[in-house]
Amino acid sequence: MRSENTPADGASLSCEGGDTHWRVSMSMPGLLHLFVWAISLSYALLDWSIYREKFLAHPDGWKVYFSGGIQAPWQYRIGVWIVVRWLNRWFHLKPYDVLTLIDVVCLGLSLWIVLRILRNSEGYKAASATTRWLAIAGVLFLAEYYLIWGHWFQSAETIPSILFVTLSVALVCGEMVRSRLLACFLLLCLGWVQGFIRADVAVVLHAGFFLAILFNRQAAIPLGRAWQAVTSLLAALAAGCVQLYLMVLRFPNAKYGPEGVIQLAANVHPEMWLTMLLALLPFWFLLGLIFRKRTRPGPVTVMLLVSTLLYLALWATVGLLDEVRIFLPFAFALMPATALAFIGLVPTTGATGNQSVPVTANPVAE
Repeated sequence: MRSENTPADGASLSCEGGDTHWRVSMSMPGLLHLFVWAISLSYALLDWSIYREKFLAHPDGWKVYFSGGIQAPWQYRIGVWIVVRWLNRWFHLKPYDVLTLIDVVCLGLSLWIVLRILRNSEGYKAASATTRWLAIAGVLFLAEYYLIWGHWFQSAETIPSILFVTLSVALVCGEMVRSRLLACFLLLCLGWVQGFIRADVAVVLHAGFFLAILFNRQAAIPLGRAWQAVTSLLAALAAGCVQLYLMVLRFPNAKYGPEGVIQLAANVHPEMWLTMLLALLPFWFLLGLIFRKRTRPGPVTVMLLVSTLLYLALWATVGLLDEVRIFLPFAFALMPATALAFIGLVPTTGATGNQSVPVTANPVAE
């Protein structure tokens, strides 16, 4: 339990420099809330404009999602549209207003969760106050950078999928709830719900978690190795079963377009790769630091990296590489690790002296 004399971000108070450190630490939560909602609402402005333009051209186009008149795989992503239909029926909200509201809430919660993971990490707690601000600024910058690509081929399931991945990672870290049983139950429920939004994200995320646990037997997993392995297996299975239900029973007549499922031929063009490489520069930066052993990823980061690399391979095979929004859920979840890897390159000072403090890319305490 934190005492009344402890700053809100968990940092130790220092007598050096007068009361400057106190004022900075106490003002941090308020500033973070301001930045989070400023980013979310600014994203919503353009978000609302794009959605509104689409619905003015086709006012009732969203209803086709429930009649089976849309090509696969979009036909199977009805989770967001269920919410749109419910709010439209009971509160008479326009579909583009509902989609904007969903994106704002999901984005605000995602940013709050990502910052919570960062501020509870060992690397963040060991850093100086200045370096902490640098890490937070890095996460906010990464969020803005990735969100630029969110409106590129905009899709209604992108931001909710970001919330699913970040919330799942937070539960795996033990950040949201203390009960292991409740955390595993919530992970399973999230996997089932995500099956109606974008099942591929849930299946690959938990498949990567399971493989990381299976082949890295020395890693200390916050929820426990057996609990995490069984939960990830069941969550992937739940999302996969939802996908099969939508494909086989709910919308059996939905077909893929003439381009088919495999997109490797389209992805060989240089402009496709250049777009992907540019959009994911921070991700390549993180991988480069890990391979050069300039940063040490913790167990949860390793699990997330395995899932991310699996999804990268899936994206390059069945998706178009210039549609960077597809990869954003995993890129967002890695922002704390990327920021910690960055501040690991900066000389830091611990609270008790001027000694340099090693920083890991672990989102939770090892």
